[in-house]
Amino acid sequence: MDPTIQVNERVDVVTVFRRQGDIGSLCMPYKMRWRGREIIMTELALRHPTVAGKRMIHVFHVSDGVNGYRLEFDAEVLIWTLVCLISGEDHA
Repeated sequence: MDPTIQVNERVDVVTVFRRQGDIGSLCMPYKMRWRGREIIMTELALRHPTVAGKRMIHVFHVSDGVNGYRLEFDAEVLIWTLVCLISGEDHA
């Protein structure tokens, strides 16, 4: 059974921009507000850019220590989307 839960909702994100580091860690979502909950990210698993039509999308795979999240930042319209999560707890 696939543990991925599709969300596709806009979310509020606080992002940390670091002065030094490798390209994968210079920018990281720090916390997100989703459905009234504040979720603090503790780990960046993967970050990669992609293109959707003519738009540059930055994809972040992050974790809060329990759940995994795929966040996408649309660099043209400046919005964050929680695409999906891999649940380590009940979100029903």
